[in-house]
Amino acid sequence: MDNIEMTTIVKMHLAEFLECGPEVFEKKGLVFQTVGKRAERFQNPFFQVLSFGETIAAAVSPSVLKTAEKLLTGKSREEIFECPLLYGQSIYYIPDAKQSSRAELLPGYTYRGLEGEKLGELQGTEGFDNSLLFDEKGRTNTYIVFYAEIHGEIAGLAGASIGSGRVWEIGVDVKERYRKGGLASVLVNYLMHDILERDILPIYCAASSNAASQAIAFRAGLKPCWISTYKNILDGSSGYDELARRLYLK
Repeated sequence: MDNIEMTTIVKMHLAEFLECGPEVFEKKGLVFQTVGKRAERFQNPFFQVLSFGETIAAAVSPSVLKTAEKLLTGKSREEIFECPLLYGQSIYYIPDAKQSSRAELLPGYTYRGLEGEKLGELQGTEGFDNSLLFDEKGRTNTYIVFYAEIHGEIAGLAGASIGSGRVWEIGVDVKERYRKGGLASVLVNYLMHDILERDILPIYCAASSNAASQAIAFRAGLKPCWISTYKNILDGSSGYDELARRLYLK
């Protein structure tokens, strides 16, 4: 899968989530896009800003479109991402076609991959909230995992959930005593290649404040592709909701 194909898949993936056409991401500068119920299931009202290539897409619920236009029009990219109604920024990574090789597995560990219904074997495993999390009914959004064991203990695990037909999102967890040795990036790298072999694009998300997670992406052979704000304060979900409302929502 080359860079052109990966970029095309990303555009389709973002367009599917925002319920718009991929041509939105061919435009330059700030574009306003009203979203439907799919995005509003994530947060309602929805207000999110994406920076992809030369496009800055402000994706909003119809109820906050006028507010978004008033706040963001005429602003620079940096000012747009500093909008006080938005909080959290996520960097999304895709494979770097120039770094296509698998990393060498670290010695001392036993490695194993599982997918689908076989993930039930790991039910009850704790400490892997970013990569494999079961609900109270034993269900998980993760579809495939690659993990490392040592002395009968899972030291680290990378898992991927199905984001759309051709995009799966990778998450990784390594127990604290097994960190610093590069295990996380090895697990992500191997799972990334397993997914690519299925003609599916793996993506990886890191918070802009999490330098360690960003370093894992780089060492695993991933590169930044787009950045997105995480949520907005309009539904009271912010940890600073009371303060934010006094300042901005009078």
